[in-house]
Amino acid sequence: MSTQNPSILLIENDLDLGSMLKDSLELKNYSVDVEHRGDRALQLFQAAKYDLVLLDVVLTGISGLDLAKTIRKTDYTTPILFMSAKDDDREKIQAYCSGGDDYIVKPFTITELSLRIYALLRRAKPNLVSQEMPETLHFGDFTFDYPNRVLCTPTDTVPLTKKEADVLRMLAINVNNVVKREKVLTDVWGENDYFMGRSMDVYIARLRKKLAEDKNVSIVNVHRMGFKLEVTGTAAG
Repeated sequence: MSTQNPSILLIENDLDLGSMLKDSLELKNYSVDVEHRGDRALQLFQAAKYDLVLLDVVLTGISGLDLAKTIRKTDYTTPILFMSAKDDDREKIQAYCSGGDDYIVKPFTITELSLRIYALLRRAKPNLVSQEMPETLHFGDFTFDYPNRVLCTPTDTVPLTKKEADVLRMLAINVNNVVKREKVLTDVWGENDYFMGRSMDVYIARLRKKLAEDKNVSIVNVHRMGFKLEVTGTAAG
């Protein structure tokens, strides 16, 4: 397991889903070990140190509920996030009573899952959350969750690519101030040249479309200088 990224023990009965979740979470800079049987997962947990357990309710070897109870006999703090296809109160209560901290219903999006994971880690192990970046930024009618690359609008939740999120963060932490074009290029694209500049213009255009819902928010070109996330009429924070 990585010593730099938060570590997750993923226990999922469905092999294909487990593999997909592992790949998706690793793209979000989590270190993930995956197991499909409850008994073997317990051995993994006892042999290593994990920052979060992502646990399917239905498992072979030992059920997810029993696995959580066993973990809680010796570990009271590691967050446990249950996954289940059942959306009923009885199973949710059982999950929480077994020691779970949260419960997510299948099918779910990777965006929703990553938000749940991030929220649990932020509360239980805040030292694992990067302090060099704001967790969320608010401007106009938008809430921007940078770590999970999500732009929340009044009517939708919009996923962002990594470059879109990086560009929007630079603009959002400097709201109503100019960010130099060269800085965006060097910080996000790694170099400042014509072709990278054309690529950046495409990403700026994409962001403008995603911000179009609030007419008080716009990305303004400042001639020969750069860009400005301009917010009028409402406070940004």
